[in-house]
Amino acid sequence: MLKTYYSSSEICINVRVGDNNIHLSFTPLTLGGSTFTTSDANMQNAIEKHRFFGTRVKLMPMDAENHAAENHDMPDSQEKPEVLHFSSIADAKEYCADTFGISRTMLRSSAQIIQLAAEKGYVLEIEPPNSYTGTVRKECGSNIL
Repeated sequence: MLKTYYSSSEICINVRVGDNNIHLSFTPLTLGGSTFTTSDANMQNAIEKHRFFGTRVKLMPMDAENHAAENHDMPDSQEKPEVLHFSSIADAKEYCADTFGISRTMLRSSAQIIQLAAEKGYVLEIEPPNSYTGTVRKECGSNIL
């Protein structure tokens, strides 16, 4: 049976499965916290015996787990994500913050902005910056050309 464990922080734990010590890194979530999903009964037993289980690490309820799985399904092959064009990543950040109601401080990197848009069903296309258009000065001896 597939079980999902969650934590309110990004967490890694070491568990003992049989004679092996295994380092588990929970997958970080966009808005904080982390999850780890496994169907291995021995791994589940080891996690549930860990000293952090019940305090820092908890078992996600079945209805929440099923709801999370439904939200992360890939769109049908007939549905194509909408492509949004922006002249800069700052414009894309502004659009995402205004449209999706996400705080601008949560969108710190271009990867986070692109990931948020993908989760909402959009593809962002950012135009590459224009080449330098300022005046180029070349020095030739003591003369400036």
